[in-house]
Amino acid sequence: MEQDQLGDILALDEARARKQKQKKCEDEEKNTQAQELIGFAYEAELYHTPEGECWATVLVGDHRENYPVRSKFFRRWLVRKFFEVHGKPPGSQAVQDAVGALEAMALFDGPECAIFNRLAEANGAIYLDLCNEKWEAVKVTPSGWEVVNNPPVKFRRAKGTLPLPRPERGGNIEELKRFINVTDADWPLVLAWAVAALKPTGPYPILVLQGEQGSAKSTTARVLRELVDPSIAPLRTTPREERDLAITASNSWVLAYDNLSGIPTWLSDAFCRVATGGGFVTRALFTDSEEVIFNFMRPIIINGIDDVVTRHD
Repeated sequence: MEQDQLGDILALDEARARKQKQKKCEDEEKNTQAQELIGFAYEAELYHTPEGECWATVLVGDHRENYPVRSKFFRRWLVRKFFEVHGKPPGSQAVQDAVGALEAMALFDGPECAIFNRLAEANGAIYLDLCNEKWEAVKVTPSGWEVVNNPPVKFRRAKGTLPLPRPERGGNIEELKRFINVTDADWPLVLAWAVAALKPTGPYPILVLQGEQGSAKSTTARVLRELVDPSIAPLRTTPREERDLAITASNSWVLAYDNLSGIPTWLSDAFCRVATGGGFVTRALFTDSEEVIFNFMRPIIINGIDDVVTRHD
């Protein structure tokens, strides 16, 4: 009986030792995988925004793309690099550990760099992001324009952003007039808004389209939005709170709101801050004291049947 008990104890100790050894091997493999993933990321450019967001620029084919370090795309880029070498994916914990370390590297060791939506200015030139698969941009200078690869500024691509077509020479701005329903007297106002909306810095005028039912207000707003900043959802409903407005402004260049029947005081003030430049601070999700800061300046389109713009500002 004692011999049997001793055998059971020895067998149990042996099983525990095997389990500990296996766990040690798994931990070493995770650490090795995480270190290798971090090594792959040295091919990327790591940096952070003035707000402290961590980003990476990676080479995809013959062009470079910009993504947040914690984004799904950057994670998949790391997994693909690992798979190319080993023929198998890394462990999820190794990817998570690597991403955490790369965030720290981007924040404390990487340079500070601004991220732009659709338009940016650098070295006396304006860059318009075409948001196409090649990540091309239109470079505009006083002497003319050209389509360039790998512009010197960093652009972000929000979900729902659609590409602009490659521009062609020899166009005429008057061709736009047949796609929108405005009077000859209002046509210069529309052109002024469109030109201002293609400036990388504001303040920006707010375009208000007012007319009776069936007067193509929504169509005009949609055409003008697609002219500058096309999106899967070009027109939006009235935001419920300032946080919704701030998130939209952070992910879009042009803000277009459809069929407004009235503008409450808080929203009127918020529209003015968005058009002339203003910040919005809110508590970060799942935290008690950490803040999220939104800072933006955007062109706005509003349409409605009633006279919704009544405030002096």
